[in-house]
Amino acid sequence: MPEEAQTEIRLMAISHTEFLRSLTPLEKHYRCHIDEEQKQVVISDGPRSVEVHLGPETSQRLGALQMPAMEIELSFHGFTPEELKRFRSRFDLCFRRGGG
Repeated sequence: MPEEAQTEIRLMAISHTEFLRSLTPLEKHYRCHIDEEQKQVVISDGPRSVEVHLGPETSQRLGALQMPAMEIELSFHGFTPEELKRFRSRFDLCFRRGGG
């Protein structure tokens, strides 16, 4: 019987275009298939895969500042706990922004 996928939902302060562009570093470790029409990304490595569904673009206002926002849903398939930890670390690093 196939393993049930683990699912996680995140709210991100980013546009669809910037999100897709930010995935580029993951291509060093995983295959990334982007379906812009369906607003979906499949990231895979052998039997492991992550389906990423992009929610609609919205915006959030913080005082005078307005930022893009969207929910993403990640569904993880075939990962061991250690592999999932490594994937999350690499995924999160793609969206970390430095400031000065």
